[in-house]
Amino acid sequence: MVPLQVAVPGGVELLVILLVALVVFGVPVVLVGAGLYLYRQSRSDRPAGEEIASLRREVERLREEVDRLDDEK
Repeated sequence: MVPLQVAVPGGVELLVILLVALVVFGVPVVLVGAGLYLYRQSRSDRPAGEEIASLRREVERLREEVDRLDDEK
């Protein structure tokens, strides 16, 4: 005799399944992403101080542009 109903996991069982899926798939993705980020940082052409100075100049330029646009309104 074959049952007519198929067992469907309930709330706690679904939570455990999602937790296991997160550990099995999510953690490796995060680790690979962090590894790629660290690799790219180590292979950067410019030193960190030079990049920070470049970003500061860009921020200052954007602030001046925003101020200029605010003055035009």
